[in-house]
Amino acid sequence: MRSWVGGRWIRTRPPDASRVGLNLSREATGKRLAHMYDLLIRNGVIIDGTGANRYVGDVAVHDKKNKKIAAIGPELEGEAREEIDAQGCIATPGFVDVHTHYDGQVTWDPVLEPSAGHGVTTVVTGNCGVGFAPVKPGSEDWLIQLTEGVEDIPGAALAEGIDWSWETFPEYLDSLEGRSWGLDVGCLVPHGAVRACVMGERGARNEPANSEEIAEMRRIVREAVTVPDIRQQRSTNV
Repeated sequence: MRSWVGGRWIRTRPPDASRVGLNLSREATGKRLAHMYDLLIRNGVIIDGTGANRYVGDVAVHDKKNKKIAAIGPELEGEAREEIDAQGCIATPGFVDVHTHYDGQVTWDPVLEPSAGHGVTTVVTGNCGVGFAPVKPGSEDWLIQLTEGVEDIPGAALAEGIDWSWETFPEYLDSLEGRSWGLDVGCLVPHGAVRACVMGERGARNEPANSEEIAEMRRIVREAVTVPDIRQQRSTNV
């Protein structure tokens, strides 16, 4: 998968559930350092994602811009340019939401609520086969209707917010590169959009694809996958 992190697209692997969101060495955990940190979060209830019991402690960040965690533990020594008293609050790694439908919202909303407000730090779009790239000129409304019908996302909001400055999936990613969000974004290739791009009304009527159409769909997906670590995704709800 390819994700937008820190102002650039990078290759990402599926997260290890035992270490999600932790960017620190084993030696840093619980280590007390007399140090000047960029940020020190004190007195939070730490749930670190490893399965260990929760405890009250501190989290020290050495490089605030790149979010490098320097130490975690009770009553860490040292000072910081900024301190936050997290008493009564939970300090935990950010959540990775692998099933979202922000395909349209990422093109206009830098915050991506409500996910950001719930502690989510990474979202993945393109789920359930619905999305907005690739797209042929003139079929934009059909993709909006598909998303509205499948996911109950208001079509009026999508029609007003999306600028349709792309046709191919790589061009869709290019359109996102000039944007920034309050969390990280990974994009999957929606098979519904691929089928609609190739088959048009025949695809909308659920007609079977012929060999030429299948070959063209393969080409489109291959083109998307050549952008590092993009994957097609299909979800089946039972």
